[in-house]
Amino acid sequence: MLKLLDVLNICEGELKNYKVHFATGLNDKMKPYRKFLIGEFKEWQEHQTNKNFSRPYILSLIYYDKDLWVFGGIYKVLGEPKPIELPNENWSGWKYQTELVDIQTDLIGRIFVSYKKEYRQSYPKLEMNPESGVSPRDIVISSILDKRVSINDFVGFDQVNIDYETLEAIIRDNIPSWRSALSNVKGVYLIADRLTGKQYVGSAYGDECIWQRWTAYAKDGHGGNQELKTLLAERGAKYKYNFKYSILEVCNMNLGNEYIIGRESYWKEVLQTREFGLNKN
Repeated sequence: MLKLLDVLNICEGELKNYKVHFATGLNDKMKPYRKFLIGEFKEWQEHQTNKNFSRPYILSLIYYDKDLWVFGGIYKVLGEPKPIELPNENWSGWKYQTELVDIQTDLIGRIFVSYKKEYRQSYPKLEMNPESGVSPRDIVISSILDKRVSINDFVGFDQVNIDYETLEAIIRDNIPSWRSALSNVKGVYLIADRLTGKQYVGSAYGDECIWQRWTAYAKDGHGGNQELKTLLAERGAKYKYNFKYSILEVCNMNLGNEYIIGRESYWKEVLQTREFGLNKN
């Protein structure tokens, strides 16, 4: 079986220079993976609650599924971290400066490793010998993809279930398959607050339909909607990162706007979003 360190050309004498970062979110295990998909993993990794990177290099492995991790790159630690506070997020910790090292960068997001981490530590030394299980130095490659993982192309209206960060990246990068699909249908969509479970039903029937409407949401989280604007004013602008977006119904472009508005009203009634959600009318 092919070991990760063999592919990365890290020899036994270099192990003392590395810490492994098993990147996983505290309350949301997939958060670092989503950050990776939208190109923000490096910045996410540089914010640490403690001084976790006490060696010159970080070997980053990002949680993908149970016992399955994706290679996120090797990073050089540039000096000592600085204390940082983020009052809006009620968070304080340490800010590192790092740079991506040119070691098999073509395999970032392509190598998947199988590793059952039977210890709690998320920042082990590369040469660590755990009491049970396999040492990080002996991690085995599970698969190597032909292409780097990325935000999926649009696969169907009934499959849309994305968070705010993903929506922001789709709009920012103008992903063709998403723009083509969402620009050519009128429809009714749902915005769900992951923290409270409250829902908002909206409709789109402008020139570029759902794409145009969701572009407005990607800009500021509320898209000019008064109910969502009030919520973000109360909870703070970053609260928009708790929103998820899906599509309830798509309609032919030839159907009149009044029909779409009627379907929006129907879904508000079905989901009771006026009584228990975020719709006020």
